[in-house]
Amino acid sequence: MKLRLALVVLGATIVPVFAQSGPNESMQRQACMGDAVRLCGAYIPDRGRIRDCMAAQVEQLSPSCRAVFDASVQAERSPSARR
Repeated sequence: MKLRLALVVLGATIVPVFAQSGPNESMQRQACMGDAVRLCGAYIPDRGRIRDCMAAQVEQLSPSCRAVFDASVQAERSPSARR
């Protein structure tokens, strides 16, 4: 039961961590939930700390999560994302 609750909280927390104009929420959740739990579980449910933790450990992210993370960071830096 605790694991299920943790996954629900994580799902609601990790998705908004990434830029909204980047990869869609389902893709983000599928690609990064395991990495978020494995690398940054201590920071759940703090979105900012999860993002900082994942950014600090970007080399340890799975290939699929790293692709989503990189795309989100790039979308965040684009001029259209700043509006």
